Amino acid sequence: MEKIGIVTDSSCSLPPELVKQYEIVVVPVSIQIGDRSFSDGVDLSPNEFYAHIESGSMATTSQPSPGDFLKVYRALSERVNTIISIHVTGRASGTVQAAHLARQAVPSVDIEVVDSGFTTMALGFMAMESARAALLGWTKEEILRLIEDLKSRIHVFAALPTLTYLRRSGRVGAGQALIASVLSVKPILSMANGVLEVVDRVRTYPRALTRMIELTERAVGDHPVRLSVLYTKTREQAFGFAGELERRLRCVGETIITEMGTALAVHGGPGMLGLAMMKVQRDTP
Repeated sequence: MEKIGIVTDSSCSLPPELVKQYEIVVVPVSIQIGDRSFSDGVDLSPNEFYAHIESGSMATTSQPSPGDFLKVYRALSERVNTIISIHVTGRASGTVQAAHLARQAVPSVDIEVVDSGFTTMALGFMAMESARAALLGWTKEEILRLIEDLKSRIHVFAALPTLTYLRRSGRVGAGQALIASVLSVKPILSMANGVLEVVDRVRTYPRALTRMIELTERAVGDHPVRLSVLYTKTREQAFGFAGELERRLRCVGETIITEMGTALAVHGGPGMLGLAMMKVQRDTP
């Protein structure tokens, strides 16, 4: 029987227990703070990371190298026949390109590299569902079709209490951040066609959270969903936000509440809340 391994990167924000349960291999994104380099989720804890950036240290991210992927692919190929490698949107990161370069270096291994078009738990849901299907014995072609289907069934939103960290990371200009700060504008972000975009702006952060729920309801209607709530440093607020979402949506299964990886917190900073949801359909190939 064909044995398939699933690889993703640490921008997926999957909790470690789900990574273990579904036998997913996660390649860490690199975090640069000053002249030191760290591996996301490996040798830098969230608390250490926040201490750095809240003290004013500059932090940047870089995709895993082709060598990082090559090491993973070679090791995994000893246990599986096929590798499906699903990664953060190629329109915001060079991770997909690095994976393709590694794939070319091992032509004897059957590797499919997939651009998810997403990040955070939107990518995490794709990796998790693909891994679950692989464990159930689905074929490579069935899993690749599943991934394409999931792209149309997944939505993601995030609210930022400040644009300070987006400005530092270069995601918005200093002028935009200054104007937003003066006007007390809180942006709500989403992803479309692999691109992060501002879908609304409100004046207060509590209103931003309320507006996120409204946008979520509009996106899914009364369709049943799997839900994940993501946070940076605000765990208690995340649980309260998840409870409100569960009251307003038709949630299936346990809500996944997880801390965003440092690869994402670099851009949003502490206090950010986000959500990813996946419309649930019949569970067959």
